[in-house]
Amino acid sequence: MATRVRASHLRRYSAGGSLLGILAISLGVGSAAYVLGKGFAPQPPREQYKAYVPEYNVVEVPVPERPVPAGTSMREVKVRLEKFPSHQLPKGVVRDLAPFISRVAIVPLPGGLPIIESNIGDSEEASNPIIGKIPPGMRAMTVKVDATSAVEGWARSGSIVDVLLVEKSRTTVVAEAVRVISAERSLSPGLGGGIGQAEAPVVPSTVTLLVTQEQCLAINTAVPLGRIAFALRSAKDDEGWRATHFSSEELAGVKKGQAKSRVGGVVAFGTGSERKQYALVDGNWIPADSLPPGFFVQQQPGSQGERQE
Repeated sequence: MATRVRASHLRRYSAGGSLLGILAISLGVGSAAYVLGKGFAPQPPREQYKAYVPEYNVVEVPVPERPVPAGTSMREVKVRLEKFPSHQLPKGVVRDLAPFISRVAIVPLPGGLPIIESNIGDSEEASNPIIGKIPPGMRAMTVKVDATSAVEGWARSGSIVDVLLVEKSRTTVVAEAVRVISAERSLSPGLGGGIGQAEAPVVPSTVTLLVTQEQCLAINTAVPLGRIAFALRSAKDDEGWRATHFSSEELAGVKKGQAKSRVGGVVAFGTGSERKQYALVDGNWIPADSLPPGFFVQQQPGSQGERQE
């Protein structure tokens, strides 16, 4: 038998289902809005870290546009202004070239770097730049050289050499550790040569040496006695020569003072254990234990002695 459902009960069930659906939809929409709202919420600004760069007092100083050889007048040097932190500049930097325009470069000046006042000479040195390279008590002297005596030209400005006197049968060390301050009237140690020969030095005909007063006298005394030659040495080598002279006799293997002796004869006296033998060496009779080569024994009739010839 079919059960009858009242209309009021149907309406109650429909109203309850609708209410649950509305609640479910509201919760879904609210959750979605919360999630989306949280995702697009404005983030707090991040703290910005800035690199700390110390500020220095920067100054402009004149620098040569290109390397300057020693002996060059500052009037001929082309310069430009470069900025440098003042605390990095060494003491004595030239900040204005105008007061030094009449000076000369005593040493080679690098391009693009500040000029140091001690590296440029005063007005007196402008007419003779080599004066500023002679310390008090020292002397400068010039000697003639060629490709052999000047070590193919490698003995140039700034080199350290030993000065030798070469005679016909003897070579003597005249002066040691002498600095070359000028070669062919140039204070620059620069190289010569053309394309493909950038490393080839120019062979000078004269060099100027920085010497002590005693070395100056010794070299000038040696010049008329023979030929002057240089022996190039390292700037780090401060050792002296083990021998300061060498002769042709030593070259032949004969030591000085030990010339070959001449034996003029040999005599012998006695027999057996009493036998004694003497040799005439350089005019003197000396005991001889053996018979020198080229001598023989000859018995003299009626005598107890023997004579070797």
